Amino acid sequence: MNHPPPHSFSRSPVEEVCCRCMRTSGAEILSLIIPPPYPGWPHIREKIKDMVMGAGEISQINGCMLRYSDLLPVAGGKNLPGTEEIAHLISGRFHCSFDNTQNEILLIETTIPHTIGSVHSIHGSPGKPGWTLIFTMNTERPARFDTVSSVLNWFDDARAGIHEIFDLIVPEEIVQALE
Repeated sequence: MNHPPPHSFSRSPVEEVCCRCMRTSGAEILSLIIPPPYPGWPHIREKIKDMVMGAGEISQINGCMLRYSDLLPVAGGKNLPGTEEIAHLISGRFHCSFDNTQNEILLIETTIPHTIGSVHSIHGSPGKPGWTLIFTMNTERPARFDTVSSVLNWFDDARAGIHEIFDLIVPEEIVQALE
C-alpha cells in the first residue's frame, strides 16, 4: 500500500486517536487513546508497538481498529460536503454505502486486505463548532497476526487509508486553513 507522508498541518485537526487490538479467548482488549495535541504518527506508532509487545502472545491478536476523530474549524457559510457527496467522492476508490440517518459512510471494501471502515460526518455539533469527521478502519474477523511487525504494518496501512480518505473529502480551502 502507498504510504503518503503525514500531513504537516501547523494546526492539527486531530482531536483523538484510538487504537485497539482484540484478542482471542476472551482476553482483555488492548486499547490506546491519544488525546490532543496530536503528537504525530511516529509517536503513536511507538505507543502501539509498546502496547502490542506488552500483550504477550502476538498470535492471540485477532483484530485491530484505528479511529481518528478530527474537528475541522469551519466558519459559518462554508459549503461542506454532505454524507451523499462524501460517499460519491470516495466511491471511485472504495466500495461503500451510506447510512443517511447516521451521516455515516460504510467502507465495505478498502485497499487493505480484510479491512472495512467508516467515515462519520457531523456538521456543527453542540459544543463543537465546525465539522467533525470520524474515520475508522478495522479488520474483519478473524485476522491473523504472527509478529509485532505484522500488527504495526496493519496500523501503518490503516493510517495511510484514513489519510487518503481525508484528502479525498476535505475541501482544499479547509486544508489550506490548517497549514
